Amino acid sequence: MLLPLLLVIGCNELMAPEPEGLGYDYFPLTIGEFRIYDVEVINYNLDGSISTEVYQLKEVVADSSIASGETSFRLDRYRRTDALEAWVIDSVWSARRNTYQAIVVENNVPIIKLSFPLAEDKTWDGNAMNSRDFDEFEIKNLGKTFQFDSIDYPNSLEMLKENLVDSGGFTVKDYNLEVFSSDLGLIYRLDENLVYCQSCTPFTIEEGVKYEQKLVEIGKVN
Repeated sequence: MLLPLLLVIGCNELMAPEPEGLGYDYFPLTIGEFRIYDVEVINYNLDGSISTEVYQLKEVVADSSIASGETSFRLDRYRRTDALEAWVIDSVWSARRNTYQAIVVENNVPIIKLSFPLAEDKTWDGNAMNSRDFDEFEIKNLGKTFQFDSIDYPNSLEMLKENLVDSGGFTVKDYNLEVFSSDLGLIYRLDENLVYCQSCTPFTIEEGVKYEQKLVEIGKVN
């Protein structure tokens, strides 16, 4: 008989492992907690023009409810152009965490962000709970330090959602990365969905979108 989530103590005593050992601390959910991110979106257009949009995103764990024995947390997402503007509601997502999975419902689509217990090189189908095609998610650099903007985030992990470059010689790039840090949650996200011009100078982007999201503040609503 397999006991995947139990540690054997002595001969007959069984004890469940600490949550930290499973990795729940990489996906914290506390009502009233908020995170503010700087977001940059670069659109590469077929006519050769490039447009850039910069804004801030605020995600608040606003409330919780119980359904089918699981606690789901409402994520109110706000947006503003810069720190001088007032926040405007952008969308409402939800998130939940059970024994084996951390799930975020993005625009009514449930996505399995993490699979517990965490392990280096662990893979799973991030779309297993929705109708989309199979999409392999993978954990890399578990427990390592991740750095951006000269700030170190120890005890982080990189979750690769996609890392596709076509065999035709870098004509298509589909790279999606999310980085989670212990006790902080999501700290960084990078999505690159790009098409390169085959007849142009190598690596010239013909069309596509680059989305980058960086944590700048975390706190709790009074």
